[in-house]
Amino acid sequence: MKIYTAFLLGILCCSVWAQDEHKYKLVNIGGNTISYLCKEEGEGKKVILMVSGMGLDAHSTYKNTFHKFSSDDFILCIYDRPGAGKSEHAVPGVRSMDDLSAELKAFVEFKEWDSVVLVAHSFGGLVARAFASENPNSVSALLFVDAAHESWYGNLRSSLSKEGWATMQWIMAWEKEKHSFEDFKESASKPERYELKKEIPITVMSRGLPHTAIRQTKMSYADVDAYNRTWDQSQIELSKISENAKHVIMKYSSHLYDGTDPWIVLEELDQLLSKVE
Repeated sequence: MKIYTAFLLGILCCSVWAQDEHKYKLVNIGGNTISYLCKEEGEGKKVILMVSGMGLDAHSTYKNTFHKFSSDDFILCIYDRPGAGKSEHAVPGVRSMDDLSAELKAFVEFKEWDSVVLVAHSFGGLVARAFASENPNSVSALLFVDAAHESWYGNLRSSLSKEGWATMQWIMAWEKEKHSFEDFKESASKPERYELKKEIPITVMSRGLPHTAIRQTKMSYADVDAYNRTWDQSQIELSKISENAKHVIMKYSSHLYDGTDPWIVLEELDQLLSKVE
């Protein structure tokens, strides 16, 4: 148990303290407190909204990308789902992907944004796709940064040893029942909820380096290899969600890319924004 806890604390690294340098705003959505931060708000500018992964606060995920971004035409915003950063649950409980998408919709409507460019990392990719599928006119472009694809769950389960899958079940149960209250299994169970309109510009960015922190759980080398191999396969599936998708490999980045190479994300984001009318 101690080994698992150390691993989980490691992958959830660098959280709340870094947020204190900013003046976050708070809004009540569905009884929960949502914190958000926008860089250089201005009249008439288009909006980029960054969506973080399961249990990760947006500032830790995107800190360097957020601070180094500059544009005359776009404002850049981050928000945290309840339980991450300064956002809080009114009453903690497991939330479905429908709940997460509805929450994002309520936040966008609260801000009175007509349309947003979504930048999504890890599990946040599923949240972004669910929202875009249900609200196609509210999303003008999508950039996925080593984002999850629903195919990964089944492929990972069939590829890991019995012991390796038990480790993954423990991690996912911890997230679902004690930490983020988000359920990867449920989110992967209905792929039809993630269908997107063909016209939307999409960039899929995938890590170039393997994710090895999970070895801290004593997962076998063979299972760590399977973990990474199935994730890489899921990235290929993600790049196939649209004929209008571009696939980029982040050569020098692992899953938590921001501390290594925020520049490649900024470069690809700049190219994607040029396609937004």
